[in-house]
Amino acid sequence: MIVFDGIDIQSIAEVKIEDVRVSPIDFAPVSRPRAVSAGSVFVRNRFGTRTVAITFAVLTEDRNARQAALMAISAWAKSDAEYKLQLPGHPDHYLMAVCTGKPEPSMRQWWEAKLRLVFTCFDNPFWNDLAEKSAACGTSFMVMGDAPPLMRIERTLSAAANNQSYSLDGKTITFSTIPAGNLVIDLDRQTAAVGNTSIMGAYNVNSRFLVPRTGLQTITGSGTVKWRERWQ
Repeated sequence: MIVFDGIDIQSIAEVKIEDVRVSPIDFAPVSRPRAVSAGSVFVRNRFGTRTVAITFAVLTEDRNARQAALMAISAWAKSDAEYKLQLPGHPDHYLMAVCTGKPEPSMRQWWEAKLRLVFTCFDNPFWNDLAEKSAACGTSFMVMGDAPPLMRIERTLSAAANNQSYSLDGKTITFSTIPAGNLVIDLDRQTAAVGNTSIMGAYNVNSRFLVPRTGLQTITGSGTVKWRERWQ
């Protein structure tokens, strides 16, 4: 089962999957060159991108039918944005990817089994849990995984509220006022909005945004914490 944006490739065309290769996440090391002595100082490793290469065959001798199948597969492998990609062996996880390489078929060798699709994960290279979890602010919860989770705080306000704060690990974010409506604080992108309107203008500049992490934790404040666990 290879499902991209909710559509299984087998429902698009009759293909024989030869192999699926998922690369590890590339590292983009950050270093600082020494001013006088040789070498550099290692600062940190930053996660980069991940690729998924799918090799397959379209086993039909009819040239026109084969070309129609390849055109359908090419249209299925969208290249305009990142979509959910589900792969065999990972029933509970998915990747977010965009197609960055399409097949280069032979007009003669209809039996070829090395047709290739390449998908790249840019914005989010981790394996994401299909199930999103939640906990009320002020209660402890456990985040599993070996990568920072996707995490946000949601709250519905029937009336405007002043001086609202959320805290974790010694960091606190404070908003001078939050209007009525559906509040979403995205802890990964460090943004906050009510509906489609940003409220970052009410953000206290002396605040420090909470950092999503794994392990046992408690976020104080009013609302609901929602998170999606991730793995390398």
